[in-house]
Amino acid sequence: MADQYDELGMLALSVRPVAPPPELRERILAASSEPQKFVLIPKPRRRLPVSLVAAAVVLIAVAAFFLGQSLRAGPAAPPTFALSGHGTLAGASAKVTDLTSDHVAVVEFNGLPAPAAGKVYELWLITPGGQAAAAGVFTPDSNGHVVVVVDRSLEGYSVMAVTVEQGPNGAAAPTQQPQMSGTIT
Repeated sequence: MADQYDELGMLALSVRPVAPPPELRERILAASSEPQKFVLIPKPRRRLPVSLVAAAVVLIAVAAFFLGQSLRAGPAAPPTFALSGHGTLAGASAKVTDLTSDHVAVVEFNGLPAPAAGKVYELWLITPGGQAAAAGVFTPDSNGHVVVVVDRSLEGYSVMAVTVEQGPNGAAAPTQQPQMSGTIT
């Protein structure tokens, strides 16, 4: 068998080179100056085992079920409570949204009459023991609407209340009975 390869090698060496015809050389050179076009040949795809595909389908179905359950339930709404007016603030109301995790509460007032000249509304947080802490002063717009942000936690307080106080800074302690109040829940 080794002799056959030697003979074939000798045969290859015995072939004389032949020059191509001139027109073939020109066609080859012209073709090489044209932009090359490449075709990507996709790799053959491997088939996954049926058991692996089935396990993936089951996993996706379980994940979709639990995701659907959590989307239907939605995020938990922050706690809210209301303030209602009486006396000179009868008809006024407020909705309080307690953003507990942010230590902030948002109070949206509606139907507040404009306070007398030189007066402001003051918001109070009152402990179960009756101690009042000022939470801000405000005046409503011409429609009786205003949003007040209380920049502290409502934890430890049981009542939110509103009084009318001397402007522009309010009072260190309430000077009258609240005209609006609500229980902090």
